[in-house]
Amino acid sequence: MALRVVFLAGSDSASTRASIAAVCRLEGVEPVAILLDTARPSFSRRYKNLRRNMRRNGASFIWHRALAAASNMVGAAVENIFPSKDTKRVLKRAFPEECFDFGDLAGRYGLKIIEAGNLNSSFAAETLASLHADLGIVLGTRVLRRGTFGLPKLGSINLHKGAVPQYRGMPPGFWELFNSETAAGVTVHNVDDSLDTGAVIAQSQVAISPLDTPETLLNKLHAAGHRTLAEAVSKLRDGTTAPRAQAKGDHKAYTAPTRKQLAELRRRLPHWCPPSPMRELLKNVWILAIYYSGVFALARFYHRIRDNRGAVILYHRVNDLASPQDALTTNRERFAGHMLMLARWYKLIGTRNLVRSLREGSSLPATSVAVHFDDCYRDVYQNACPIMKSCGVTGTAFVSSGFVDTDLVFAHDRQKSPFHFENLTARELTYMLEGGFEIGAHTVNHVDLGSIPIPQAEFEIAESVRALTRITGNPITHFSFPFGREANIREELRGAVRNAGCDCIFSAYGGFVGPATDLYDIPRFGTSSMHSPLALALELEGLTLRAISGWLRGRPKVQARRSKRVAGEVPAAAGGR
Repeated sequence: MALRVVFLAGSDSASTRASIAAVCRLEGVEPVAILLDTARPSFSRRYKNLRRNMRRNGASFIWHRALAAASNMVGAAVENIFPSKDTKRVLKRAFPEECFDFGDLAGRYGLKIIEAGNLNSSFAAETLASLHADLGIVLGTRVLRRGTFGLPKLGSINLHKGAVPQYRGMPPGFWELFNSETAAGVTVHNVDDSLDTGAVIAQSQVAISPLDTPETLLNKLHAAGHRTLAEAVSKLRDGTTAPRAQAKGDHKAYTAPTRKQLAELRRRLPHWCPPSPMRELLKNVWILAIYYSGVFALARFYHRIRDNRGAVILYHRVNDLASPQDALTTNRERFAGHMLMLARWYKLIGTRNLVRSLREGSSLPATSVAVHFDDCYRDVYQNACPIMKSCGVTGTAFVSSGFVDTDLVFAHDRQKSPFHFENLTARELTYMLEGGFEIGAHTVNHVDLGSIPIPQAEFEIAESVRALTRITGNPITHFSFPFGREANIREELRGAVRNAGCDCIFSAYGGFVGPATDLYDIPRFGTSSMHSPLALALELEGLTLRAISGWLRGRPKVQARRSKRVAGEVPAAAGGR
């Protein structure tokens, strides 16, 4: 007989859905329902929390809390220009096998979704009892009472992203970093009357990299949590569990860190740069002011009727692993928002057609946009391509040929990322070509062509073109410089690019493309998860604070020099790798 399972969840989040799906896929398990805790904290509870936080952080906590709330509210208003329901539709078309909300889970696995209010209420208890569950699985809820967690025949288990008994409480991952641990744990334990004190059913560990941040470590713990929960439920299904009582000791549960503790960890992790609420608030107020005042619409109208220009947007990775502040990574939801915005508001153009228009001096649709990817990341094939296809967008991948079909790691990833990113395979490049992608060269070994000897640089250029021609069976006529700044692009190497058979070079220090653009210095804007779709649109219209302040100052020297050959220029966005 199948094990009847009920999930008790605190929110509909990606990590909660992935954990539920991992259990639902198990044979011999019958998922019955999700009881969702929808009750808001009472006024008295919020007041007690406020007083406790003021004691721990000082009176300034109120100011910082208000600032964070205002920043979140204004940020949400910016995000709602392209609401999550629209990007979710794009993601569902791109990844039909995945679940993007509890409704998807219900449809796929036959689950009931029950909004239970407070999970400790009599209504929640009566509902849970009526489901005749064998096992309750607790995922991110409030502390439950025995009248709820004890109702299933086998009781309830909890997925806790911490090693017990040392790391009871929350938030997951933070205190392990704060205490300079080399590993963090995931525990599945029986739920009892105290917080995270029940007997252990299954545990696992993840290594902590010196490059981890609280966000990246949490992502690792999420992935380990899905696997560990499935392992624990399998043991319960098979009757092979041997619950282990936690070691006794004075292990107090952790709570949210104070502002002082957060600041200390930031000092100890210089690579961790969480966004400033004040900076985010000011940036998003500017974006909303430009959008709702009509300035944005006026700029778009002006550029449509007056400008003969284009723009090239540069990405690197598209995945849900890295920190939101990683300048080379765009998460899937953000990328879907970008593609949705581009498909609605701009004319998409292929690189080949863009270069042909520049060579022939023919007009560019204004504002036409090309989408590029640099390096050799497999997630471009796995994640970006399906999303782009669902939006009717195509792009160009500039590939470092020496990384194809290998486990090599880019130097910038080795220095800055706690994750290992897979590289594209030759077969995937072929599939991308068949799907409408164009392929360009990006050297063999992703070297800085501005600093190595000329003969070595000429080899890197020519061999990358030859290797990619062999792999794809097509001539390679586009080239982009690794790192893409002025110092990385030598004037004397333009001839080497031409001799290799390429008719253009792309840089990565920002600016628009126009009739006077040099084919061997075509600018690109870098972007990542840090750009909301509307922020990216303002970038394309030259309406960012940085662009306008640069214009008022007469523009930096680099831009002034390049403006002689590039029409409609603005200061550079985030650069390339």
